[in-house]
Amino acid sequence: MTDFEAELHAIALQSSPNYRVLRKLERRGLYEWPLPEHAKIGLIVDVETTGLDVSVDEVIELGMLRFAFGPSGTVFGPLSEFQTFRQPAKPIPKQVAQLTGITDEIVAGCNIDDSTIREFVASADLIIAHNAEFDRRFCERLSSVFMDKAWACSQTQIPWRAQGVEGTKLFYLAYQQSFWFEGHRALDDCYALLELLEMPLPVSHEITMSKLLDAANRPTMKIWAIGTPYEVKDRLRERGYKWNAGQDGRYRAWHREIDPDQVEAELRFLEDLDFPEIAPLVTTIDALLRFSDRLF
Repeated sequence: MTDFEAELHAIALQSSPNYRVLRKLERRGLYEWPLPEHAKIGLIVDVETTGLDVSVDEVIELGMLRFAFGPSGTVFGPLSEFQTFRQPAKPIPKQVAQLTGITDEIVAGCNIDDSTIREFVASADLIIAHNAEFDRRFCERLSSVFMDKAWACSQTQIPWRAQGVEGTKLFYLAYQQSFWFEGHRALDDCYALLELLEMPLPVSHEITMSKLLDAANRPTMKIWAIGTPYEVKDRLRERGYKWNAGQDGRYRAWHREIDPDQVEAELRFLEDLDFPEIAPLVTTIDALLRFSDRLF
């Protein structure tokens, strides 16, 4: 079957309510025209790692995609791409190799040059990752250049459920927007995310990148429940608190990130736990700090 014949079949299927057509995502060509003066530089980042624990696991692949966008969220197009492997100190776990296709043989002798990373990241006005809480922490251990950049998360900072989308995995979001891609490799994931960012959301029809910029630019507050006794941990977890196991003893505590107008209610919740030893602390979080292990 030729591409033309396949396209005719796809159009016919799309005209029926009984079928849904998924198209394979093809990588777009790089943006070749002069950028508008108001253009900003975005950087989509994705890492593949030996595991989920940032304290012991390592990056084995880094993919980055630079793209241009306008202040309102209009995506102009990709500018350049970066992909490289890294050999970890220990063999890649079997389940990771099966999932990603990255083997010890592929990464043998590979390393990530810090100066190359810095040069590629330097011009970025905003770094975006799908699950930035994961990617940023690993990236900051690769190079300190990632610490001084504003970050946004396309998985948690877009109200996908309010848009009628129940899952937030990149594969599922792509399915909802009628395309599929070769996943679990860093650069493929970057291109898939760029495609999502310039699409309208299913319900509000806002451009996804515009919605993400609004969320990234809006400061939030972090409530630290310092001194919380062990017996209330389940109540905190149910309310959305997470445990910070940092080395600074003052901040080995449960915490929750909320909007500024929720602070008063959250402090009342902690007070109603009726444990005088709980000493709440409120800190301000912005895109320069959000998703990082750093507290200040």
